[in-house]
Amino acid sequence: MSTPVTKTAVLTVLRSGLFDAEWYEAQAGTAFETPAAAARHYLEHGRMSGWWPHPLFDPQYFRPQRWDRDKTDPLATYLKGADNAWEAATSPLFQPASPGDLDGAERSPLLAFVEDDGPGAALPLTRDAGWLRDGVTLTDVREALRSELRELSELRELGDDTTWDGPPAADTVSGLISVVVVDCGTTADVTSVLDGIAQAARSGDDQPAQPVEVLLVAPAERRQAVVGLALARLARDEVRVVPAPADQSVSAAVEAATQEARGEHVLLMSARHTFREGTLRDWLVALTESGAAAVHPVVLDGDLLIGDAGVAYPPHGTDPVPFLGGVHPDSVPWPARFPVPGAPAPLLARTASVRAVRGQGGPRALWADIDLSQRLAAHEGRPVVVAADLVAGRSARGGFDDTAGREADLFAFRAAWRRVPSGSADLFGTFGLAPVFTGLAALTVPDQPKSWTRAMWLSAPGGADLTPGGASADLEVREAPPALRWAIKTAMPADERARQWGDFHFAGSLAAALRGLGQQVVVDYGPNDGRETSYRDDVVLMLRGLRAAQLPADVTGVLWVISHPDQVTARELAGYDLRYAASLTWSRDTSARWGLPVRPLLQCTDSSRFYIDDEPVEEVVGKAVLVGNSRGKARPVAVHAVASGTPVAVYGSRWEKFLPSEVIAGTYVPNEIARRYYRSAAWALNDHWPDMRDLGFISNRVFDVLASGGRLLTDDVHGLDELFRPVWPKRGLARFTTPEELHSVLAEGSDAWYDDAALHALSEHVRTEHGFGARAAVLLEDVLAHRAGAVFSR
Repeated sequence: MSTPVTKTAVLTVLRSGLFDAEWYEAQAGTAFETPAAAARHYLEHGRMSGWWPHPLFDPQYFRPQRWDRDKTDPLATYLKGADNAWEAATSPLFQPASPGDLDGAERSPLLAFVEDDGPGAALPLTRDAGWLRDGVTLTDVREALRSELRELSELRELGDDTTWDGPPAADTVSGLISVVVVDCGTTADVTSVLDGIAQAARSGDDQPAQPVEVLLVAPAERRQAVVGLALARLARDEVRVVPAPADQSVSAAVEAATQEARGEHVLLMSARHTFREGTLRDWLVALTESGAAAVHPVVLDGDLLIGDAGVAYPPHGTDPVPFLGGVHPDSVPWPARFPVPGAPAPLLARTASVRAVRGQGGPRALWADIDLSQRLAAHEGRPVVVAADLVAGRSARGGFDDTAGREADLFAFRAAWRRVPSGSADLFGTFGLAPVFTGLAALTVPDQPKSWTRAMWLSAPGGADLTPGGASADLEVREAPPALRWAIKTAMPADERARQWGDFHFAGSLAAALRGLGQQVVVDYGPNDGRETSYRDDVVLMLRGLRAAQLPADVTGVLWVISHPDQVTARELAGYDLRYAASLTWSRDTSARWGLPVRPLLQCTDSSRFYIDDEPVEEVVGKAVLVGNSRGKARPVAVHAVASGTPVAVYGSRWEKFLPSEVIAGTYVPNEIARRYYRSAAWALNDHWPDMRDLGFISNRVFDVLASGGRLLTDDVHGLDELFRPVWPKRGLARFTTPEELHSVLAEGSDAWYDDAALHALSEHVRTEHGFGARAAVLLEDVLAHRAGAVFSR
């Protein structure tokens, strides 16, 4: 039950200076008697629908993960300025100034801009609004909305008189791509796809951007997208809206858009698609060089598993099945390009061919894109080709997955393709597969889409394994060790946020080390935990951090506890065949407490990335450097180091509450060059979470700093003496347990603790004995021994 909206809350919104009634009414699709009624409607309904209360405030953009879950209205949160809210961008149209400019501010940056700069000032756009033309103002935005509303009103007056049988556009423009976008149902759909197209159009080199025009297929009732469609009028590239009446099918709307297209080529896509790898120029190159009728990318789903790499057909079936659907992309030996029987959107094809095959019947929505690709191949006598260097993402199902009229669409598809396109057998041979098809023919159970034909992508006997880096012909033949399939499980989110997790680099480096030992390895994100293609895995290695993992039935289970040991239970440990922990004491104590052997396997460093590199980073020379986020707390090593008067440089996020701005040197240091910062600084600072320190879990930063030849200063944690005793400096490693000890060590200077010979010795020892290669060797040896014992015992 929702919390009643109070009069105070309504007045807060009204008096904020950030509620625009006209703007809000356009999204609500109605006129309110008073501004107060509009504000109340926003609080009761609009904010949970993601409607903007002001042209420069988008609740979804301001709080992308929590906007529809927080009890408090996102606008109210912003007005209070709590939790660094004033530092956040409030919409794609407003990026506030740097945090340092907010000190002592009495108004939010957004309100200050609205009141001081006025409607004629150029908006401070975010990078996500790079598709808008330069110099866009608040006046431009408001006028664009009014124009959109006038056009929408005219369309409503025309009603069903709109015709879709007009002649094609004039001669196509050589080199121009017409991007036809379906599923433009919301403002977020429109703005995100326009941003993605603009970025994909950039060549990434000195060449000019790929010329494009965009045709947005908008639904008849487009109130949810009205803001996005208004902003589209201000785009750098030409953007046109193709209205789709409610009674018109997706396929008919696409045909209408293609008739209006002026480009030599048409790229058909959904607003739910994203461009992950490859520019639009790369798409054109793939189409030209492959001689294909249409080009399709590898599409990843929301969990970063393969959604499809085109479609294939069972030997005796007629349902198109997403090729390699559900398989981890890193487990596939991708040929550069390969033909497939057909493919769904996205599809790049020649405009003339797309027009030539229009009006030939077929499904109205479901599988209409697959139908189009197959018609293009038949028309041109050339295949549909998947280009593996082109990678797209898909966040959700779209119009071509619509099952509202599935029975009619399935019947139409079956009627059009009683003889399915050839090529599936050759495709399976290329990848060394002997797939097993299960499920039911779709037309026999149209109301049960989860029961439709699907595949288990099994390797053919003696065929190529799906191995990263090449097919079986490229593999080295060896007696031992056998190439097992490893799945490294993590708790990381399956999106760009993963790069901010330490697990991202840790898992990637461990996977590379195992591959160096001849193993086949994929890294699974948290949402992939229970992926259906886990039947392909031989070994599941869980990097235990924030959450536990599910174990498939027939694998060797390996658990490596690297953090949050307090969450690990005896039941969880008992489910694994092999158990490790990044602590000498915790592994010993846990083994004794629960009677389950836990072997110490400490964290480590990536020796290919962390080594002595004497290229200086001048900005940290002579300073104590800390690379890391605040964790939302006043980390003692940073706070007390600053208090000592030592010159300090901190790189990380969310430090503004705890440190003076002059010591915050940046928010991020690329992992690839962190070694230079550690080596150049007078001190490389480190500390541990208190529970991790008490339980003897030594941070991987200790290993990274020492491998880089850095002058480590860390809080004391059990196990340091034992680990580095063979190359122990005369005074040991610089450590502290109290603020006074930290101040004392800093005052002495790092030269009193480390000379260059000691730093080189520590680096060599860590890189040799405590690199991912050494850890991978232990894991592989133990897994092979366990599997040999398990087989022998049977």
